[in-house]
Amino acid sequence: MKRAEFCEILGDIDEKYVQEARAGRAVKKPGRFKWAIVAACLLLALPLTAFAVDAIQYNAAVDYLSSLGVPAQDLSSYSHQEIKEAVKTLDAGESSALTDEILSLVPDNEGPAETPTQVTSAQIRELRPDMTRAEVLTLLGGTQDIGSGIYVYVYEVDGEYLLHIPFASDDAQLGVTGEALLEALSPIEE
Repeated sequence: MKRAEFCEILGDIDEKYVQEARAGRAVKKPGRFKWAIVAACLLLALPLTAFAVDAIQYNAAVDYLSSLGVPAQDLSSYSHQEIKEAVKTLDAGESSALTDEILSLVPDNEGPAETPTQVTSAQIRELRPDMTRAEVLTLLGGTQDIGSGIYVYVYEVDGEYLLHIPFASDDAQLGVTGEALLEALSPIEE
């Protein structure tokens, strides 16, 4: 059948038959399907969000324990929850059997320093703004870290002053000269 013949036949169909055919079909509501998709996406996003938050908290806890000298590979036998709980306990200034066990993983049982390391003004003058946290610790030695979430190292300078050196991360630079740090010293309170 040619196109022209087909169109001519269709043109002769009575309009009432066309209307009857349309009336028999149910009209679908597209809104329900759209909301079902939105609901499904939300149900999938919730567990993923919880997983992401757990991973971020766990990584921060491992970083904190690493800053205390605990080798990260030694933490593999502990669950995410145990590591996060140990850091919360340590951050609160408390201890538990779990924290004692984790801190015993520090090589040579050194643990975090309880008191500030003693340094001299001459050592502080050697500090440069571009020095990283690791370089400062290499020059001045490990010391007490009173930071919570960041590093705040405390040194006793010349037996008379306390020096607080903050670092926001492992890669952060000192940002000031040793001379500027000497000007910001606070006397030791007895």
